[in-house]
Amino acid sequence: MNLFSLKEVSRDYLNGEVVTSALRGVSVEVKKGEFLAIMGPSGSGKSTLMHILGFLDSHTGGTYLFDGRDVAGMTDDELAKLRQDQVGFVFQAFNLLSKSTVAQNVMLPLVYGGLTVKERHTRADNAISAVGMEHRRNHYSNQLSGGEKQRVAIARALVNNPSVIFADEPTGNLDTKTGTQILDLLAELHDEGHTIVMVTHEEEAAEYASRILKLRDGKMESDTQNVNRRRGGYKK
Repeated sequence: MNLFSLKEVSRDYLNGEVVTSALRGVSVEVKKGEFLAIMGPSGSGKSTLMHILGFLDSHTGGTYLFDGRDVAGMTDDELAKLRQDQVGFVFQAFNLLSKSTVAQNVMLPLVYGGLTVKERHTRADNAISAVGMEHRRNHYSNQLSGGEKQRVAIARALVNNPSVIFADEPTGNLDTKTGTQILDLLAELHDEGHTIVMVTHEEEAAEYASRILKLRDGKMESDTQNVNRRRGGYKK
């Protein structure tokens, strides 16, 4: 079943009388359990597409269905609920609170979920274990290496058991060895059944995806299956 279904989706930004078109009639369907890499040069629209898919931005034309539901007809509260329950985000800059512990950072998405303190701790511990960071649970994020910070960010994205994990240039601030470890981890999560959408400009990173979407000037340039994708070799 399709998790995302976009038909002729566009996104225009208005600045005074100047209209900038970030997306121009993009149509794509993504099934549950896929690992999609979105590629393209700067200004191609890849981040805009991810933000629309993840309910951080809205489209100005076309149709976007999420799990069969028309996103355009949803209220702000419904969209906020989707962002909380259905999606997890991993960013290039990690976006962790420096003076909070690993566990506190991972628990952040659970604050408004109506869970008990015990339930929040249990979910956080499970997510932290999934990325191999148990030994750092009570360390502050400013005490971590870049790779460790990104693993914590992935744990935070996992904690609500979302339908999809969005990763925006997840290796952009990491050295090659550490970046490979993070990509191995994302591949392992995909093999376990998670849907992953990753924005990247790195060909080596895209090799981990099962499907590669390339954009140029806001339009679809290519959409190919990656039959020889790299498999994760991550070890906790």
